[in-house]
Amino acid sequence: MRLYKHTVFSFLALLWFVASSLVNVLFSKELYVSEETWATFYPNDVINLVFGSAALLLGSLKKVRAGRFFLPCRSAMLLFILYNAIATVYANTNGMDVVLLLLTIAALLTLVEAGTYQELLEQGTASVRSPYHAFILIFLSGVFLLRAAMQLVSKTTTPAEQGVALADILLCSLWLANGIGFLRNPQRCFLATLICYIHGSLLFLSLLVFLILEPLLLDTTFRIVDFAVIAGMSLAFFIPLARLAKKMQQIS
Repeated sequence: MRLYKHTVFSFLALLWFVASSLVNVLFSKELYVSEETWATFYPNDVINLVFGSAALLLGSLKKVRAGRFFLPCRSAMLLFILYNAIATVYANTNGMDVVLLLLTIAALLTLVEAGTYQELLEQGTASVRSPYHAFILIFLSGVFLLRAAMQLVSKTTTPAEQGVALADILLCSLWLANGIGFLRNPQRCFLATLICYIHGSLLFLSLLVFLILEPLLLDTTFRIVDFAVIAGMSLAFFIPLARLAKKMQQIS
């Protein structure tokens, strides 16, 4: 079996993600520079540990690796890791986070050489024309970019919030580019758009879990209004993702 650089870097990035999340959970008070940073990232580390461990476990199964959705899901997971790494490196830089960031970037840069990726690109997706999905991605990425830009320039924004805002700007710019690309060239950008929707769904799911864990881990009040709003917004990703996944399943 040919071993692609993307496969190696992806495995190392995911393994390091799980390991660094575990270290952050076990030694959170020692690693985070302030109480505010700890309150922002500690529940997130618990979520990352669970998500990363599940992805690592599923990726070890031969049947899962042979599936059509394995590479899009793995790529989206890498974007999820990149998002977290950008935020933590900015707000609370340590050696483990920097290594994670570099490994994830290497995995994503070598994605285009993956044989499965090229095979998926060459499959007949010309009939997949869904401007509805492109417009949703363009609109939501624009909203998040505007919000993140306002947070970055605000004098009241904390370092943790700035880190998340920076991650929003970088990753939502990718969503925007793929949304526009899918609108103009559905055949070429279908796979990348699917990956963006999986990535966005992961972020919304992690945020919902965060709001559930926050009162349990930090002894705060459950933010029911925020949870309801995020749950409603998440449907803008969950529903299109299900539709795109169905279209991909139908591609011969």
